[in-house]
Amino acid sequence: MALAIILGPRLGKYGPDGKPRPFPAHNLAFVVTGTFILLFGWMGFNPGSTLAATDLRISVIAVNTNLAAVAGAASAMVFWCFRFGKPDITMACNGMLAGLVAITASCAFVSPTSSVIIGALAGILVCVGVLFNERVLKLDDPCGAISVHGYCGWFGAICVGILPTGLMVEAGTAWEPRRTWGAQVRESLA
Repeated sequence: MALAIILGPRLGKYGPDGKPRPFPAHNLAFVVTGTFILLFGWMGFNPGSTLAATDLRISVIAVNTNLAAVAGAASAMVFWCFRFGKPDITMACNGMLAGLVAITASCAFVSPTSSVIIGALAGILVCVGVLFNERVLKLDDPCGAISVHGYCGWFGAICVGILPTGLMVEAGTAWEPRRTWGAQVRESLA
């Protein structure tokens, strides 16, 4: 974000009236391929960050990671379609990356349903963030990295405290559930 502020917008990004002009992606096949390469790498990163492959939570982490990615892509595409009348594959790819970024902090501690919620909200947040940066802040972010990593990373960190199913803390050699702030709020609302 700091570099985008220092460098300013690309030539031709904003018209004389100050309205942003879209720059279409150079090669959609490269965009989609790169996104799936990142998804593949994330499947090594999130489950691989557990202490051992013998920990059975590794499967939950892998499932939650994939669910958030798919929900992020779907919600971004649906949001963009409703907002502008046609889907945009590049925003669907950004939605997938947004879901991956948002689920990374809490992937071991949320249910599959919560991971879908996190991914779907991140997909919408990245779209809103791109529009906010472009139209309100007048930041030229060519690939949406500020929205994906900044806004959705912040959102994912917040979700650790709001949506966990029972954060696990190590006590000796066993994993024991601990009541979290999110669990206490849910119990008080029930």
